[in-house]
Amino acid sequence: MSEQEIFGKGTWIDKLAHELLEREKSLGRSLDLLRVESGLGASGVPHIGSLGDAVRAYGVKLALENFGYKSELIAYSDDLDGLRKIPEGFPDSLEEHLAKPVSLIPDPFGCHESYGMHMSSILLDGLDKMEIKYEFRRAKDTYKNGLLKDQIHTILQNSSKIGDKISELVGQEKYQKFLPYFPVCANCNRLYTAEAFEYLVDEKKVRYKCHDAEIGSKMIKGCGHNGEADITKDLGKLAWKVEFAARWAAFDIRFEAYGKDIMD
Repeated sequence: MSEQEIFGKGTWIDKLAHELLEREKSLGRSLDLLRVESGLGASGVPHIGSLGDAVRAYGVKLALENFGYKSELIAYSDDLDGLRKIPEGFPDSLEEHLAKPVSLIPDPFGCHESYGMHMSSILLDGLDKMEIKYEFRRAKDTYKNGLLKDQIHTILQNSSKIGDKISELVGQEKYQKFLPYFPVCANCNRLYTAEAFEYLVDEKKVRYKCHDAEIGSKMIKGCGHNGEADITKDLGKLAWKVEFAARWAAFDIRFEAYGKDIMD
């Protein structure tokens, strides 16, 4: 069965692709390659909603191709996210790794290089079985290789404006006090306990302190370390509210779905 027979003409996906094309034309941007993206959560067990996000993005890719344009799907694993809780059925030994990036946590089942890749592989296996074509990218490699360093620099230079805008939109005041960037603590390897409070623009470093932080329903102890992290080479990540924009700019993403939960 051809892609046209699957989607036909005038489906909501076709309409969305058409609106995307009209927007890109009005902006005068190149239509040589239209990338769409789906984020793969790597901190918990994938579920039908995780798969649905990738499938819908792939549908937009197919619709763009049906209109005669070249498109590709980026499947992006958020494997620098910190572990917020232990999934049901997983060993209690993960308790010591709470708040650490999931790409730095050993796979408790010993079949992948990390906890994060174990979780990502479950969803990727589903995409493969559905014959969904994608290019796989990982947050760990993206940050390690400095692919977002220019975007991080711009965001941190404008952190006051961004903090005010986040407060205005969703009522969250956290980023009016702290930077929207989480360095990995050099002493304890935890992410969410290390809060950055100053950006040294000329050095491209953030100053941070690792202290107690409430994650979900748990209070995670910080180690008290005061440090500096170089955004161009030390491990850390943007808060997700601004990371979307950074990835879209760096990877030239033209479409990524979002839900009302993104506004929480």
